[in-house]
Amino acid sequence: MIRVGVPETVAASNAQVFGLIAEGDAAWLSDDVASITGDPPRSLHAFIADHITAFTISRFRHR
Repeated sequence: MIRVGVPETVAASNAQVFGLIAEGDAAWLSDDVASITGDPPRSLHAFIADHITAFTISRFRHR
C-alpha cells in the first residue's frame, strides 16, 4: 500500500485490521441478521458459495 501512496499510518491500520480478520476475530455471527431479515445468519464463506457466479470474472466480461 505504501508503495502506491497510501500513508504509512493508514497502511499500518489496515494491516492490523486484516490481521485480526485473518486470525478469526471477525468470524462471529449475530442475531441481528435474523431479526432484520427473518433468515438465520451465515458465514461469508457460505454466502460466497451460494452466490459464486456473482463473484466470477466471466460475469464482468464485456460482451
